[in-house]
Amino acid sequence: MFKPLYYLGCKASFSQPIVEAIDELAADDGRVCDLFAGSGAIGARLAPRRDVTTVDVQEYSRVICSAQLSPAVMSVADAHAWADSARASDVHQSMSWCFAPVVDFEKEAIASALAGSFDDLIALLEAVPIVIPDTGDMPAALANARSKVRRRLKASGLNLRDSTVTSYFGGIYFSFQQSIFLDAALAQANSASGELRDTLLAATLSCASSIVNTVGKQFAQPLRPREKTGSVKKGLGSVVHRDRVVDASLTYEEWLVTYSELKKSDHNHRCLRMDCLDALRQYGSEFSIVYADPPYTRDHYSRFYHVLETMCLRDAPQIAVVKKKGVTGPSRGLYRKDRYQSPFCIRSEAPRALSELLTATSGHNVPVVLSYSPHEAGDGTHPRVMSARDIVAVAKQHYRRVSVDLLVGSTHNKLNRSDLGLVQRQHAEMVVKCRGARHG
Repeated sequence: MFKPLYYLGCKASFSQPIVEAIDELAADDGRVCDLFAGSGAIGARLAPRRDVTTVDVQEYSRVICSAQLSPAVMSVADAHAWADSARASDVHQSMSWCFAPVVDFEKEAIASALAGSFDDLIALLEAVPIVIPDTGDMPAALANARSKVRRRLKASGLNLRDSTVTSYFGGIYFSFQQSIFLDAALAQANSASGELRDTLLAATLSCASSIVNTVGKQFAQPLRPREKTGSVKKGLGSVVHRDRVVDASLTYEEWLVTYSELKKSDHNHRCLRMDCLDALRQYGSEFSIVYADPPYTRDHYSRFYHVLETMCLRDAPQIAVVKKKGVTGPSRGLYRKDRYQSPFCIRSEAPRALSELLTATSGHNVPVVLSYSPHEAGDGTHPRVMSARDIVAVAKQHYRRVSVDLLVGSTHNKLNRSDLGLVQRQHAEMVVKCRGARHG
């Protein structure tokens, strides 16, 4: 299946049994609501034959879903032309001049690291973003390069919106040269509208997901150049070089071609950036069934995709701060201060959140297919905020007929380190089918 992002918990591997469960409970081919849509795997699978509404509180999800369900009409030649246009754009040219000092510093630092000298590369990886004032402990060469960048930015007239990726994440999640192109592609996307804007923007997000220089291709935190002992991590130069040598513009062009080849459906799709309860209250009467895939661990998904969210919003967010050893500074992952915190990821709030969701669906007498990864107390798996038994118990409070399918044979990407000793679950996913609303 088409996978636009490296997405934790993506349901692509389980799409067939999930779709079968949806068809079983709503055989009328009416509109399906894909709640907590994420990367849109289920909505995209249903889109060729059903009207689909995707819902997610994150804008990056809305964009990715829109580009899959309602792709812009674009030929392969058009895709190449859009990539050429981004490369030749005024934003790309201006940004390249403004950030040339740090681009050069980064290239030299990586070359030195590959030759066995790591000081400059470590300084680059541990530096705060350009948008934050320099700390006093960075090498003079890096401080001078950053100072030149700020002077050039001021002289150029570019605003922070033009340089969102480079100012916040350049040199940290991406090479400066890569982030410059990502900013140019964002500017180009936002000069368009409607389906074309979402397709161009989605290709930029997919490009960022492909080239990001982290473990696992997610955005929870940048690479750590040192071990806890303070020693340089083995192979640091090679790990950094591997991703940062990739040409972002060519990767973007490849993704644009991929999106241009997506087939446009004849169905009427809607992609919403909304809270799940707000969407159910406003649109619930339109749905013949709701598929819900809430998060199921303590790990808030906004922590893993905040860079993509900032790329979509281009809103100069405040960075969350943390206090470590008595010193307050920006969070290691450079998280947005306002990043979304889901009640489904909080042990004390998850049961109420699930009950409110099912109250809303049962109030419209709409059946629900609910995904959840199995966890029972003491089974040794990555901790869930609710057990499988609790999920079913809450479902039975709202629906007369609740059944469970256990899916075997695939597993999700794991967030835990291999040395945590967590056992592999026999069942990677369970599907809870809820029908016969008690409150409808």
